[in-house]
Amino acid sequence: MREIVLGSGVKRAALLALLVAAGGALTPAAQAATGSVTAKCTEGAFSGRFTLTYDIGTEYRLRKGRGAAGPYIADTGAMHVQVHHRVGTAQTTLFTRSTTGLSSDEAGEVPVNGTKVPRSGRAWLEVRFADRSGEKCTAEADLR
Repeated sequence: MREIVLGSGVKRAALLALLVAAGGALTPAAQAATGSVTAKCTEGAFSGRFTLTYDIGTEYRLRKGRGAAGPYIADTGAMHVQVHHRVGTAQTTLFTRSTTGLSSDEAGEVPVNGTKVPRSGRAWLEVRFADRSGEKCTAEADLR
């Protein structure tokens, strides 16, 4: 039987190729899963709906928030969005944003800027829909 002797350059190239292949195989599995939650509310003829999309990893990383409400009769509306987190009795509001000037059923986006929310305890979305006369309805939904 004949023994094949490889030079150190060939060995390094082979090892590098194996590492690159292994790293490429791990990349899709390492990507975070994506989740979303929709909070809805209704008060009489008025209704609101807001969907929050987020990455699920060791924490929730907020990606996109979009909602609409109405009808706003001869008026414009607003969405006041908050994300809360609670462990035991300690509650924290991690995210607060508002979008105003929305006409009836006009979808509005709320920038969430990659806010990170711990997965421990309870995390939830709260959206208050309002017009100039005040709050119309409040929607809540848990992140999971």
